[in-house]
Amino acid sequence: MSGPERPRAARRALIVCVSDYAPEGPQADVLGDIAAVGKNLTALEGALREGGVFTAVESLSSPDIREFEQRIGEVRDSTDELLLVYFAGHGIVDTSTGERSRLLLGLGGAKIEHGPAFPGWIHWEDKVLNRLRAGQHRPRHTVVVLDCCYAGNAAAAWDKLEPPDQRRISLLLAVQQNQRIDAGGSATPTPFTALLIEALAPGDGGPGEDVTVGVLHRHLVAGLEDARTVAGKEWVPQLRWEETGEQAVLLPKRAPGPDPGPESGPVPAPPPWYRPPWLPPRRHLVTAFLAVSTALALLLWWITSGASAGPGPAASCAHHPPLELRVLTDPDLAPAVRRAVDGFVASKANKDGDNCRRTGVTVYSAGSAETVEAFRTQYGEWARGSSSGFNPVGSVGPQPDVWIPASSASARRAQDETGNQPSVLSLEFDGGRPLARTPLVLLVPEPLAEPEGGRAGRGLAELTTALRGKAEEAEIRRADPRHTDAALAATAGLYRTDAPRAVEKRQHEKSRSGPVGGRDLVCRLAKGDRDTDRRTAVLVAEPTVDRYRSCAGQTGVARVAEYPDDVPGLDPVFVHVRWNDARRDEDERDRAVGRFRDWLASEDGRKALREEGFRPSSSSSSAPLRPLSAGEATDTLEKYRQANAAGRVRFLLDSSGSMNRWWDGANGAREILAQAMGRFGPDDTYGVWGVASEGSGPPYSELLAFGAHGSSSRAAGKDEQDRAAAAARKVAAATPGMSLEADIGGALRAALDGMPRGTEDDGHPQLVVLLTDDEDNGRLDAARGDDLVKLAGDRRVPVVVVSFDSGGCLAGRLDLRLAEASGGRCLDARGDLAKELAAEVAQVAQGHP
Repeated sequence: MSGPERPRAARRALIVCVSDYAPEGPQADVLGDIAAVGKNLTALEGALREGGVFTAVESLSSPDIREFEQRIGEVRDSTDELLLVYFAGHGIVDTSTGERSRLLLGLGGAKIEHGPAFPGWIHWEDKVLNRLRAGQHRPRHTVVVLDCCYAGNAAAAWDKLEPPDQRRISLLLAVQQNQRIDAGGSATPTPFTALLIEALAPGDGGPGEDVTVGVLHRHLVAGLEDARTVAGKEWVPQLRWEETGEQAVLLPKRAPGPDPGPESGPVPAPPPWYRPPWLPPRRHLVTAFLAVSTALALLLWWITSGASAGPGPAASCAHHPPLELRVLTDPDLAPAVRRAVDGFVASKANKDGDNCRRTGVTVYSAGSAETVEAFRTQYGEWARGSSSGFNPVGSVGPQPDVWIPASSASARRAQDETGNQPSVLSLEFDGGRPLARTPLVLLVPEPLAEPEGGRAGRGLAELTTALRGKAEEAEIRRADPRHTDAALAATAGLYRTDAPRAVEKRQHEKSRSGPVGGRDLVCRLAKGDRDTDRRTAVLVAEPTVDRYRSCAGQTGVARVAEYPDDVPGLDPVFVHVRWNDARRDEDERDRAVGRFRDWLASEDGRKALREEGFRPSSSSSSAPLRPLSAGEATDTLEKYRQANAAGRVRFLLDSSGSMNRWWDGANGAREILAQAMGRFGPDDTYGVWGVASEGSGPPYSELLAFGAHGSSSRAAGKDEQDRAAAAARKVAAATPGMSLEADIGGALRAALDGMPRGTEDDGHPQLVVLLTDDEDNGRLDAARGDDLVKLAGDRRVPVVVVSFDSGGCLAGRLDLRLAEASGGRCLDARGDLAKELAAEVAQVAQGHP
């Protein structure tokens, strides 16, 4: 039975904030309250009301599913033009369906339970997105904003919509897929929403232009540039829109009023929809206009077109939707590229005769070695968008139109002219005309630095000797050479100072932190242990110097740059990526790429890169600017792999009866394990135990003996690939013991005892992987659990726990405690288990970059 009919509104906002989750009374596995989300509601509601765009602003505080679904339908049916739906709260992903990590939003009373049920959670695609696009009285346009963990996973459902629906719905998502984010302190709004409010609040604090969804997205990306997700990755808000979607105006730029003169009183502020220069003579008639539906449609059509710079509605940009370019770049280079892109998008070079934007640009980054491998050997899977194997869409991102590596060496290495690559794509670039250049510098704590005259013109070995002469415990760090070109160039320099294995032994950190770039490395130093910061130098690209100063602030360790003359530098290049099967708008896309390339080569483009610390490509500075060569890069990566030696990995596969429901399917235990095993090289050693028993005897059985089992890498020979396939078949043949239970503690103790330690440890990377549904964790009482955690901490062999329970990695759970104590990682069903485990194994294996 429906309630009273809701009054219609032209532009309506619905704010849904779920801050209260814990039910009354004691209960296990409940979600924690999010105090910051409560701050979001009042602050955002106030900003939207003051902005004046929305004629109705409504809010819901911690609603249950029934109330939420009812209100979504009501606001959809009672809004004519623009509907904004905002959600903040907990988000998780459901991987049990065999689909790609479906997003669920936590409403009032949501909790985590063992097994496949999700009480209190609502499926984003089925119950929110599909509801918003249904009905006979939909708004002309809907903007959905999600501020929650895994918000980026909402994009997959939007990508499946038909074009008409995509044009009517835009998504602004707090973070990329499969990433969790921190809500911040309890006294202020969440970080994402704080920036959202800053942009939407009337006044001088916002972006300084009409706040469209696209402008808002760029503001959020810039504001979160220094932030990191819970997993330590870049925090990058996501946008999904089509044609007019990005132009939906959420807060028009206020026009300055006329000078009142010395004797006149204050001039009232113009209404929020005031759009000069053609509207002022008739602004007193707007109230009458709003009463006439046809005039309202004309006005809103003009507003959403973003045509304020033109002479009036005839110059509307609604019929000129900008073509979107995708730009892939190196993680360390991404901030500079985003700055340059902002300049290009706003430039005259990107405007047509009606002063409308011709091109939009999306910038994203991926690890340099993985990107090169994707272009060189995985182009077929990339072009087809295959969901099997190591598809670059999941690890690198969508097919780019432009690639800007930090080194021309990467562009050269990515070419595979002897294979089938030319039939799928072409990489067009001029290695002799880089966009800019930059040397690598040794960023040294000031007390340990050389005198000003001795900081250049010397080799890295000499500078290293001088550094350790001042402090014997001093060390030099560099980032992951597989992740950024700058770290690869740094590694090439370090390998000239000492044997690669000795270099890598010194580089090993106390805990496994995942792929890290130079920008992350210097910030971790600046914000970490002060004693470590004072004795540590870092070998990074020159633009990273300012990054350290920004992170260190006024209280950090002062550092100076030294310029080793035998370490290669960087020369980022512009690569036009042509996909042979993308012909629909080929000519227009080529012209857009050409305009972007020409702008980067212009004085404005060069200025944007200079402001980020890069030197002109024709720099005559005395600092060494010899770029890293392709041969040098390939040789250094090979030495890096050899220096890190073959990995040792012991898999513990819970094979008890309760695992039967998690055994098969795209996200089942066997498939997850198979993908992880595909990361090994021919020299890596690994084995698999099935963890199940009747209570007596060993707590495990051997599914695959510990040893080298070949490699499924394309670089491996056929014999090695056959051996890897045979090993995979052995593991795949295993089945759960329906009447058996899992002694997780006993099996983990045995696995840790079996890893070399002390004088037997030869430096090979080690890892223990436990895959379990947590059903048998209850067999461990508190004391035995504490003992197991202590053992894991003492042995310092990283333990990666893969839990099929969506709450396995919540604070205080045994899985998380084991992972943290050992320096490993906890993965649960809220994330993409197959992808994340494969990435963890890749850090100790040699089969893939």
